[in-house]
Amino acid sequence: MHSASIPQLADALSRAQSADDFHAALRQALGVFDQQNASQVEQSGIALVCRAGCSLCCWLRVDVYAPEVFLIADTLRRELPPPELEEMRARLVSHAELVKEMTVREHATRNVPCPLSREGWCSVYAVRPHTCRRHHSQDLAACRFTYEHPEDMEFPGAHDAALFHELTETMGMHAAVYEYLGFDATVYELGSALEEALSDPACWRRWSLKKKAFRRASETPSG
Repeated sequence: MHSASIPQLADALSRAQSADDFHAALRQALGVFDQQNASQVEQSGIALVCRAGCSLCCWLRVDVYAPEVFLIADTLRRELPPPELEEMRARLVSHAELVKEMTVREHATRNVPCPLSREGWCSVYAVRPHTCRRHHSQDLAACRFTYEHPEDMEFPGAHDAALFHELTETMGMHAAVYEYLGFDATVYELGSALEEALSDPACWRRWSLKKKAFRRASETPSG
């Protein structure tokens, strides 16, 4: 089932003529990804402890691909009143300045709050990226330990290994579609890339022309 969205995504992206077309293609792929996730959880009887309002995972580094960033940026522009959008941009600027001074490991071992989290709730939940959709937990105590000890990179995760592997594989296939079609498939850090997307319209133009989308955002090396 993990390959169900791949031909659809490739076809939709190859035919896309506008930003709205690209956003629609990604929304469709994310919907299939969610269905895959829910189906695997039900079939395997995985007992998740994740609940609305729990934000212990919203302090982790979030890796994203450019189209995910552009979908979130578009949603923020459409849904936030101008004062709230400016407040969001200010938070993103502060976040980007902090993150870009860190190595990936430094970021991964510190609790850096997601600038999109508001009082424990994700402000862009409907368009959250693959990485956030993939994340899940079977043990709340393990989540608390990770939050309280972010420097402990050896502590075992609380996710279901098979589900995590399958969702990661699908994420990789989606990235392979971008790469196959000639689009930038660099792995970026969410907050710093989103700040750049909101402040510089040229980012979208570069990506749509199959050039590297972001020039300032923090990147996560492949492999």
